Amino acid sequence: MINLIIVDDHDIVRAGLKRLLENQDNIDVVGDFGTGEIAYEFIRKNEVDVAVMDLSMPGKGGIESTRQIKKQFPKVNILILSMHDNSTMAKKAMDAGATGYILKNDIADDLINAIYAVSNSKNIFSRTIEKSLKASNENSLNALNDKELEIFIALAKGNELKNIANDINISYKTAANYQTSIKRKLKLKTSVDLYRVAMDNNLLE
Repeated sequence: MINLIIVDDHDIVRAGLKRLLENQDNIDVVGDFGTGEIAYEFIRKNEVDVAVMDLSMPGKGGIESTRQIKKQFPKVNILILSMHDNSTMAKKAMDAGATGYILKNDIADDLINAIYAVSNSKNIFSRTIEKSLKASNENSLNALNDKELEIFIALAKGNELKNIANDINISYKTAANYQTSIKRKLKLKTSVDLYRVAMDNNLLE
């Protein structure tokens, strides 16, 4: 039996995933959580084999949460479930310790097989991600660290820096420093430039 948790800040997504998985004989959904922090606390006290995790969440994002969980609980296999069809995001997730990365658009076809694969520590990707990983050349976004990439996406979506700082629990000054670093690394000047780069890399909903 695979003890599985779902980590996604959207209640509807969690409910839908639970409905999809509850009919599987070998999968037991033992918890579902809206943040990586709550999931981490649950894993500390309970036996978990697989975590299905979103990337974009309040507080610690999926990549940072993956890194924290894998550092303390290396036997927990993490499957990233993302809307971002982007090789840079996939690479960062895998570097953080994720075992698989599939797209929300591919849930119907891929999710069950992906869960079984990662429960056996086998790397698995959505087909479109696998293609983009193989075809990807050096991408300027690779220069960003995890937090910078998270803030970059939020800025590109038009979120105000003050709200971004609140969402991920950092000071406004720290967020502003990240913004400066992002623009310097990517050689960008305006919000339109941010949006364009994010669009070109399939990072917007």
